[in-house]
Amino acid sequence: MAGRIEPAPTPLIEALWRERWGIPVVTPEREYRPEDVEGRVERDGEGSVRGLVTWAIEGTRAEIVSLEAMEPGRGSGSRLMDAAEAELWRRGVTAVHVATTNDNPRALAFYVRRGYRLVRLHLDGMERVRRLKPDVPAVGNDGIPLRDMWELEKGL
Repeated sequence: MAGRIEPAPTPLIEALWRERWGIPVVTPEREYRPEDVEGRVERDGEGSVRGLVTWAIEGTRAEIVSLEAMEPGRGSGSRLMDAAEAELWRRGVTAVHVATTNDNPRALAFYVRRGYRLVRLHLDGMERVRRLKPDVPAVGNDGIPLRDMWELEKGL
């Protein structure tokens, strides 16, 4: 069941990032703090957060900085990406890119189904992340060594 999607206030972004991602969020090209991004949050009927998507716009390009569905597989990620892409298109963005880690084939499949294409492989990209966030583990999901970052892009 779909919830309501609304602009995500910076304090909410900060709280969720601290809990789930750590700050800063590090992508292949830069580091982001909550005040650097915009986003949308999905809430259920009681106001609880179901998911969050954040992005940063630079000219006609945007980067999806984070996407988090609190209960994966229930459509929140898709609804949030639909909302983000619609807003980015409305604001003149023509290309969106996103990165995920090599231990997350589920995310890769999600983005590819949405029309994103793999455009870059950042070999050992997680080393840059660990320089800023030393607590990031060496082993990720399903015991996969957490080393590389996959960058995908989609035209709007």
